Amino acid sequence: MSGPKAFRIVTRAEIIAICRRDLARLDAAIESWTFAGKRNGTIEQKDIEKVIVRRNELRRLLDTNRFVELQKQVAAEIAFLQADSERRVEKAAEMTAHSKRDLRRSKAAAEALVQRLQTLKVEIPLDIRSNLSGSTGSSEHLEAAMAKALLLLPSQDAPVATTGRQRELAAKLGAGERRDTLQEWISRQPQEVADPTLGRVDAFLGELSGLGIDSGPFSARVAVLETEPPARRSLIADSLLLDLAAAVKDGRARARLANELRVRRAELSVMGSPEAASLLAEIDKTLAVPSATNGQELVKRADYLIEEEFKAMAAEERKRAVLEGLASLGYEVSEGMATAWVQNGQIVLRKAANPGYGVELLGGSKSDLLQVRAVGIGGSAEVRDASRDRDMEAIWCGEFDRLKSLVAKAGGNVSIESARPVGQIPLKIVSDPRASHEPEVIERAHRSLPN
Repeated sequence: MSGPKAFRIVTRAEIIAICRRDLARLDAAIESWTFAGKRNGTIEQKDIEKVIVRRNELRRLLDTNRFVELQKQVAAEIAFLQADSERRVEKAAEMTAHSKRDLRRSKAAAEALVQRLQTLKVEIPLDIRSNLSGSTGSSEHLEAAMAKALLLLPSQDAPVATTGRQRELAAKLGAGERRDTLQEWISRQPQEVADPTLGRVDAFLGELSGLGIDSGPFSARVAVLETEPPARRSLIADSLLLDLAAAVKDGRARARLANELRVRRAELSVMGSPEAASLLAEIDKTLAVPSATNGQELVKRADYLIEEEFKAMAAEERKRAVLEGLASLGYEVSEGMATAWVQNGQIVLRKAANPGYGVELLGGSKSDLLQVRAVGIGGSAEVRDASRDRDMEAIWCGEFDRLKSLVAKAGGNVSIESARPVGQIPLKIVSDPRASHEPEVIERAHRSLPN
C-alpha cells in the first residue's frame, strides 16, 4: 500500500504536553482535597505529606519517559482523591449532625436538672443557672455546667427543705460519700424518642457544615422547631426542610464549580500565552470570592482557550516533525514551508535526488489527520514515463516507513488511517514548488528528528 495515504501523527512534544496537563489536573485535585479536609478538620499533616510524596513519584515517571504509565496512574490517583474527599466530607457532616443531637440531649438533660433542683428548692448559683439555660454552646459546655449542678443535689434522705446551715452540715457529714456521676444521672432520665423531623434537619445542617457553608441563617428557625411538640414538628418543618435542601444543593454546585475552576487554573498555569495569564488572574479573583457569579463563563472560556492552544501547539509540532523527517530523507525543505502549509492547506516537497518527483502534504490545520502522496513535478503537457512513475511511488512507500521510524525514535507515533495501492490512482502532476519560493534559498536539510 504505497499510494496516497491518510495518517495521524502524535509527537513526543504533544505526549509530554498531555502528561503535563494530567499532572496539572492532579495538582488541582490535591488542592481541592486539601482545602476540603482542612476546612472540615478531617485530615492531618501526615496525610498531606503522603499525597505529596505520591505526586512526586508520578512526576518522576515523566522524567523517565513512562508516559502511558503516568497517564493511567494519574487518572487513578485523581479518582481516589475525589472519592476520599467526598468520604471525608460525609464523615464531617455525620459528626456535625451527631454533635447537634448530643447538644439537644444535653439541653434536655440540663432542663431536667434545673427542674429537679427547683423542685427540691435548692438555690442555684447565677453562673450555673446561666450556663444550664444557655441556648448556645456545645454539649461539652453544658455537661460541665451539669456536673457542677449535680453537686448541689442533696442526698436522698435529706429533708426537702433545708437551711444553709443544714446543707453545710450535710456536706460535712457526706464528705467522702459517693455521688452520682453525670452519665449515671443522665442515664436515669427518660430518654426522648429520636424525632425523624429533627434528624432530617440535623442531616442537612451537617452537610452544610461539611460544605463549609454557614448555617447561621437557619438557627432561629431550627430553635423554634425544637420547641414545638413532636406531633406538630412534621407539620411546620416543610418550609425549613425545603430551604435547607436548596441551600445544600446550591452548596454542592458551588463546590463542584470551584473544583472545576481549580482544574482550569492548573492547566492554564502550564501555558505561557498572555491570554492564558489574563484568564488565570480572573479565575484567581473568582475563587477568592465564593459568591462570584461568573464561574461557569470562566470555565467555558478556559476550556476553549486550553483546547485551541493545545491544538495549535500539536499541529505545529506535527508539521515540524514531518518536515524535519522528510528533510532527513533528502527532500528539499525551505524556510517558511510550515507557514505556507498552514496558509495554503498543502505544500509540495521536491526529492533532491529525483527532481522530477516529490511528495504533497495536506491537512493538519483543523484536525490531526494528515494526507501524503507521491507526485510528479513538471508541466501538464510533458510526456510521463508511467513505469518510472510507478517505481517512484513504490520507493516512496519505503521512505514513508523510514519516516515512521524516525518519528518513533524521537518518541512519537504514526498510525495509518487509509492507504491506496500503487497505481490505483494516477500519479498527480504538480508545478515546480521552487517557482513559489524563488526568493528563498532552498536548504537540503539532513537533520534527524530531535531526541
